[in-house]
Amino acid sequence: MPFRHIAAVLALLALVTGCSSGVMPSPPRHSARPLAVPPPSEDVRRLVLPFDAYALSGPDVHTIEAAEDVLIRDCMRDRGRGWTALPRPSAVDPDPPQRRRYGVIEPDVARRFGYHLPPPAPETARREEIWRAREKMPRAAQLAAYGKDGVSGCWKKAHGQLLRGVPKVSTALFNRRIREEFTASRKDRAVSAAVRSWSACMKRNGYRAADPLAAAGDDRWAKSPRPSRHEIATAQADVRCKQQTRLVTVWDKAEARLQHGVVRRHAAEFRKLAAQKSDWLKAARRVIRDAAT
Repeated sequence: MPFRHIAAVLALLALVTGCSSGVMPSPPRHSARPLAVPPPSEDVRRLVLPFDAYALSGPDVHTIEAAEDVLIRDCMRDRGRGWTALPRPSAVDPDPPQRRRYGVIEPDVARRFGYHLPPPAPETARREEIWRAREKMPRAAQLAAYGKDGVSGCWKKAHGQLLRGVPKVSTALFNRRIREEFTASRKDRAVSAAVRSWSACMKRNGYRAADPLAAAGDDRWAKSPRPSRHEIATAQADVRCKQQTRLVTVWDKAEARLQHGVVRRHAAEFRKLAAQKSDWLKAARRVIRDAAT
């Protein structure tokens, strides 16, 4: 039975990350107990794109899920069932949306994990643990929560209540714009020049890669559950070359310019997206506030 993660079910507002928007290869995951993930660097925190104002951040998604949980809990209680709630969301995103948009950019992350995906933050890990437990609920509880089709039951009731009065906007178009402007940014003259400089820097360091996304998506990395010495050395050279060529600054500036242009040309569409996000979050916060009183 499919379980209804907010971010996975409705694509109402995309989480603007390289992997989630389909513009970067997914990095391999660790299977062994890994090192702790360093907190996001200031450089990562400063990576904010114009489209981010219209997309749900990680904390936004968690706020909506927390509100749905309150409503599902009440519905399940009426049906004589229990419900384990997700942790309340933190105000600060432990994994900012653009952290890996241009590949690995933090020296400490490259040193510890290479191109492998770091483990989730403790809050995220706890949330995933609860989602996994929900997949193992007794059949009767599953039916009460999600119905036979996985999108009914108490979840549908809670989800519909939160969306009542919220403007409906197609985010398929928004998601397409994210991908298109990222693709266009790769073709920008300044970005292309910076990528060539980065590639030359990598070659001087003994590594061959056409661009950072190709380096991160190398099939060799996925063959091991943990990063090899060669992978870590490659990732460290990658980060150093990005810093020396200012690639991330150049790329981010080009993509921001392109996104600003789209927002200006389609102002009415983006006003609706902003209203959708704002109204959905207001409804969610109201439910959470009322439950606390």
